[in-house]
This record gives sequence, C-alpha cells and structure tokens, in this order.
Amino acid sequence: MKPERWQQISRIFNRAISLDDAAARAAYVRENCGTDDDLKAEVEKLIESHEQAEDDDFIGGLAVEDVAEHFTGDEEERALQKGQQFGDYLILDHLGIGGMGQVYLAQDARLDRTVALKILSADVAADERRMQRFRQEAKVTSSLNQPNILTIFESGEVDGLTFIAAEFVDGETLRDYLRGKRLKFGEILDIGIQVLAALDAAHEAKIVHRDMKPENVMIRKRDHVVKVLDFGLAKVTEKKKSASGEEGLHEESRTEFKTAPGLIMGTVNYMSPEQTQAKAVDARSDIWSTGVIIYEMIAGTKPFGGTTSAHTIVQILEKDPAPLAHAGAPEVPQELQRIVAKSMAKDPDERYQTAKDMLIDLRNLKKRLELDAEIERSAAYPTAVFGPPAITTIEDAKRTAESTVAGISKTKAALIVALVAIVASVAAVVGIYVWRGKRNTPIVPPPTSVTPPAQPRLTYWITVQKYKDGKPYEAPFDLAGEINFEADYQIRLSIRGLQAGYLYVLNEGPTGAGNAPEYVVIFPSPTANDGSEFVAANQRVQIPNETWLKFDKEQGVEKLWLIFSEQALPELAGVKAFTNPRNRGLIDDAQLNKTIDSFLSSRLSETATPEKGDTFTALKTASKTLIYPIRLEHH
Repeated sequence: MKPERWQQISRIFNRAISLDDAAARAAYVRENCGTDDDLKAEVEKLIESHEQAEDDDFIGGLAVEDVAEHFTGDEEERALQKGQQFGDYLILDHLGIGGMGQVYLAQDARLDRTVALKILSADVAADERRMQRFRQEAKVTSSLNQPNILTIFESGEVDGLTFIAAEFVDGETLRDYLRGKRLKFGEILDIGIQVLAALDAAHEAKIVHRDMKPENVMIRKRDHVVKVLDFGLAKVTEKKKSASGEEGLHEESRTEFKTAPGLIMGTVNYMSPEQTQAKAVDARSDIWSTGVIIYEMIAGTKPFGGTTSAHTIVQILEKDPAPLAHAGAPEVPQELQRIVAKSMAKDPDERYQTAKDMLIDLRNLKKRLELDAEIERSAAYPTAVFGPPAITTIEDAKRTAESTVAGISKTKAALIVALVAIVASVAAVVGIYVWRGKRNTPIVPPPTSVTPPAQPRLTYWITVQKYKDGKPYEAPFDLAGEINFEADYQIRLSIRGLQAGYLYVLNEGPTGAGNAPEYVVIFPSPTANDGSEFVAANQRVQIPNETWLKFDKEQGVEKLWLIFSEQALPELAGVKAFTNPRNRGLIDDAQLNKTIDSFLSSRLSETATPEKGDTFTALKTASKTLIYPIRLEHH
C-alpha cells in the first residue's frame, strides 16, 4: 500500500472513530469515501478492529489519535505464538489488539509473574512521533507508584520488536462495567475515590493525564480495585523559576511529548472547556473529566453529547448539564450534586484546584452516608426486636406525650400532656385492683426453648501506610478488603467479632513449588490484648497494636489466616509459645507447622463466605469454627 493511500485511509478512520455514534461514523465514511468502494472497505475494517479493541483492551491506548492498526502481510507473519519465548517472557495467550499493537498474556521467567505484553506494530515503530508518545507513556507511568495506577514493569526491544511489559489486570473497563446496570451511591463514591487517588499521585508528580474516560479505568474482578490506564497523552509539567528565582506557573517540561499547535488531544465527551479549545491544560482538566465520569455513573448518561464532535464541543463550552436530580437520579444526595457541579465548572478557577480537595470531599461524604446508614440500622433494630417501648409510669406517660406533641403549640401540648397523665393515672389504679384480684393466682413460668449456639461472625478491614525511601508519606487509609499492594507498603489489620471467642491470626508467606508452608503467629501477641487469644464480643482488635506489618521480601501472595472459635482450639494451643522476642512469632517447629497446615487443609471446605462492604468485609460461616485466608498480593 502506498503511503499516500494509507494517509488517506488513516485520516478518514481517525475522524470517524472520534464520533461517538455508530450512525454518525457510517455517514461520515460514506460521505468521504464516495464511490471508492476499496477505500470504504479498508476504513470499515479498521473501524471494526478498533471497536473490537475497545471491548478487549485492558492496557489502554484507545485515545483518539491512537487507532487500532490493521495488521496484514509481514505483521501477521511476525505475530507471536502461544508457547513462544520472547526475550525473558513466555507467551501464554493472545489477548487482542491494543491501540498501538498486539497485546499478549505472558510469564516473566525472571520474577515468575504474569504480565500484559504490548508489542508495537511495525507502523508505530517506524513513526517517530508515535514512538515518542510510546516512550513517554512508559516513562511517565513507570515513574508513578500508586496502587490505583497500572504498573509498567519495563520496556525494551527484542528481535527488532518494541514492547511494554505491564501489570496484568483481570477485569473489565468501567465502560463495560456500567453497561446495563445502575450503581449504588456507595460504589460510585468508591470508584470516584480510587480514580482521584490515582490522579492525586500523578498530579503530585506533575503529570496530567489528559484523557480520563471510562475506557481508561479498569475494575479488577477479584476485589473491585480501580486501575487508571493509558498515560500516553499525559503532559509532564514542572515549576519554572523566574529571573528572580521564584517559582512560577507550571509549564510543559522539556520531556513532554509535543503536539502540533492547536491539536485537540483526548476524547471529546470528557474534555474540559479549555481542552476543547486546544488551550494549555493542567490538573484541573483531569478533575473536570472525573466529574463527567461520576455524572455518567450516577445518571446513566453523559452530561454532554451531540450528533457530532462539534455539537458536543459547543455544549461543553456553552451549556450546563441537566441537574443530576432531573437526569434519572432523583435520590442523589445534595452534597454529591454539589461536588460534581463544582468539578465541572466551566471556569477552571471555580473548580476544585487539586484532586486531593475533591478526594477529601468524596471521602467525607462516603463516611457520612455510611454513618447515616448505620444510625438508621441501629435505630430500627431495637423496635424490630423488642417492639415500641411500654409506658409503665405516669412520668413515662408524660415524657412520651411530650415527645409526641413536639411542634404543637405550647397551650395544646400542655393540655394533651395533662389528659395523657390523667388517663395513665386511671390505668394505674385499675391495674392495682386487677393485681389484687389475681395475686393468689399461681404463676406459670413461660415455656423454655433451647436457642441454638450463634455461628461465629467476624468483620475486618485493612489500614495501609505508604512508605517512600524507608519513611512514611501521605496519611494512612482504610480498605474494606485486599488490593494489589506495593512491596514497601505496611499495613494493620482490624478485626471485630460479634460474639466472644478465641481468635488466632497466622501469616503464611509466599512459598515456592514443593516447599512446605511456614507460619508466623500474628495474634495472640504479647503487645495486644494482654497477650490473650480470648476476645470479648464486639471488641475491636488491631494487629499489630502499635507498629505495622511488613510484606515478605519475596514477591507473591501472602495469606493472613483468620481463625475464630467459641472454644479454644487444641490444634493451635502451641502457637502462643512462639510469640517471644527470639522467635518473633516464627514457628520453627516443623511438626507444629505440619499440624497447622493439616488443620487448615482439612477445613478448606468450611472457609467463611466474605461479603465486602464499603468500609469492611463481613465473614460468615455455618460451621462452629470460622476460617478465612486474607490474600495479600504484593510486588
């Protein structure tokens, strides 16, 4: 194919995929291809590949300027095969076509980890402009160390093929996750909080994403951890010092991937007003895009959307979106409406100025909604179980009456209180006579019933402290369950049982094939709960009490085994002996390790069922002993 012909195909294709509506895409292709059926067929094949990539792509690269290439000829011959060795990587499977090339599932032989391997197409590798963007994406993303940002492990070249090795995320994009469902406010807030946490880390490193959209947000299936993808359009900024030596406004650094003057980069529906006009953008543009994403999660529709990109841009610049209360979400909390509206202010100066500010507001709202729900549950429980409180004395009657008539005028209230008091007095006198008449009646005790023993219930949550250069940074944050942790993170575990019982927490570190597991006693501990494994009902146990748990230096998955029983467990009677300064919890008795392993293995079928909430995970079991492994994956 001649370069001129490819440029013509590429131009029509790029313009077509920037249109959101399929009908608009088809009309644009027909109009620009005219009677050239071959040209039309080539463009339609590219569009089909692009749409397939949107469904399958998990590593990003779906921005407007990065199209899914049509691989033919030599490119097909160079495709990697399952079982093929590619440098240090063993190809496990072909995952699909990404924005800049083929994507494979591969095994890193050096560190024994599964990765997503993006292999650049020959067209991209030959295009210096796109190679510059590729190098920037690898450089920018690998510089960020945050659990909600996709981790880039390395980039390089093998046998003439350029590649990126990235964390493999087994999940789906937020776009796919939203299809056919409406999310609860708690889940919307949770996703928004994680996205903003990622952006806060990026902005702190002076990196602006510039293409935030649901396609660039992944939801991991296992634990619903959010991952922000595709920093290929990212803008790196730095503080420039003026002649006086004072720091001035951010400007694009010399490492930024330069674009043509006036070129709009990003996805139109999620662009900020300044971005649609190809003006300079900063972190506040990402805040706008995040507000649009949250609006769409709540309302089920985009706040701005026209038949063409031009119509959409006009709406972004000139019109306000429909209020959330009128956009299919009448029950949306007023505070959430305020947060979204502020994030989408036309004037950047009127928006949140940092992702952290918006993050704080969302976290506070989430806590308030959880507290309101807890208060509502607590208020409903006594009435549901015991019924409304009985009036037993005249004073009770007065208090009940006063509570009932709150808001009525003082004169009427006093009259009602007096009437109720009189009625209560008469009822008391009648009650005395009735009691005298029946005082010789033999008392028959109510029938007794045997209540089955309560099945053990536990709740737990994890507190995470980030560390950098051996020192803590940023405030600790709580997680309802597990995430993919960084190796230098440190954690605490909080546990609460609904009944009194005996609690044991054992750590099982990563083990190689054929190696026997090794256990470390985390609880009971001499520094927590007075060294006792017995905990009272509703008692919160924090592990460790004052310090933090560090991850094993070997990459992999650790397990924290939670074991809770109404009675002390003889199989674990010996673990307490190892909670001494010499052992530091490490059970170096091979026989005891074998006993523990046998005990846990025999109970695998009885593993507790987790129910992950917004702030904690609840564990339930039908057995007398609750057993559950918390998986702590780290790299």
